Amino acid sequence: MWLILPILILGFYPLVKMTFFKPVISEDLSISEVETKVVDDSLVIIGLITNSSGNEWSGVSVEAEFYDASGKFLDEASDYLRTEIAGKAKEHFKITLRTPPEAALKGEIQPKLKVSGGHTSPF
Repeated sequence: MWLILPILILGFYPLVKMTFFKPVISEDLSISEVETKVVDDSLVIIGLITNSSGNEWSGVSVEAEFYDASGKFLDEASDYLRTEIAGKAKEHFKITLRTPPEAALKGEIQPKLKVSGGHTSPF
């Protein structure tokens, strides 16, 4: 019986780690160096994601949300990064809005960016 207990503990360790000690994407990844430009009638947003942790992230999504001066939601767009972001690494991203709000094309409002999804290896 005493031999079975350590085996059970070692067997359940990965499950406990995945359940209770999951990394939080908003704590690990941050967005910087954001730049917007108008190309034809589209708005292009480029920026840099920095991974400040040792976790490797994949399937990362970036959202750009637009609000007017009073805080009313106008539009949003997102893009999915098809590459992995290794620990302590940086990765560029690009989001293109084909029909952005008119105020965004004029430069009157700027997008609010956030990392909205992704997953990391449990080990």
